[in-house]
Amino acid sequence: MRFALCNEVLRHLPWASACELIAKAGYEGVEIAPFTFAESVFDLGAEERSEIRSIANAYGLEIAGLHWLLVSPEGLHVASEKPETRQRTREYLCELARFAHDLGAPVMVFGSPKQRSAEPPVTMEQAETYWLESLSPALDLCRDFGVQILLESLPAAETNVANRLADAVRLTQRMAHPSLKTIFDVKSALSETNTPDELLEFYFPEIAHVHLNDSNRRAPGYGETDFAPILQTLQTKGYSGWCSVEPFDYHPDPETLTVETLAYLKGCLG
Repeated sequence: MRFALCNEVLRHLPWASACELIAKAGYEGVEIAPFTFAESVFDLGAEERSEIRSIANAYGLEIAGLHWLLVSPEGLHVASEKPETRQRTREYLCELARFAHDLGAPVMVFGSPKQRSAEPPVTMEQAETYWLESLSPALDLCRDFGVQILLESLPAAETNVANRLADAVRLTQRMAHPSLKTIFDVKSALSETNTPDELLEFYFPEIAHVHLNDSNRRAPGYGETDFAPILQTLQTKGYSGWCSVEPFDYHPDPETLTVETLAYLKGCLG
């Protein structure tokens, strides 16, 4: 497996400085939240996209993926009752697919809880259908680009759609598109009845990416969870993809966690 850091952790730094720190800490990749570069990826032209990728590559980093896809621009929603909103969101997802391709990102992680939740009068069942329909054009682009969209299960406190890994897998299987898979997010897994190890055992074939974070929303090593069994299970099962560190609470500070978290994770692997 390979370790990456989600770039919003260091978004207070210039991009080159962030990449330098990530590389010096020993990560091989960086995962990008598009909103940290522009309100809309439509505002990032070919030159800007090339610069983002080339600066990362200059420090020996690969772009591990995209996440927080629909944080901005405002008003996007895959399950809105308004057809015009869903259409605008479809168009934005297609541009995100192009953005991923231009950056060399192999995956687009679809978390974005507020932009997928069922809001009355839309039911949860309708929201799921609208979500898959909204993804369809982008998925076809992704198939041509060699990019995958990954449905992320999130706890009920964050959204009312796809709260369990089983839900995300059910939706990917319902869509049956070669560019649609799911992701194992540790924080979300810790909110389920089954243990993380059990979830990995049940659903490993559908998992194409991993997010590392603790139930307290901090980075690995700053909470109660022992990540060693999780990483060792992934290793035993032959996982060779990206494990991206994605904290929401940057304790004790962004720079320190960047360095210490990777040291902790490598220690978990012995």
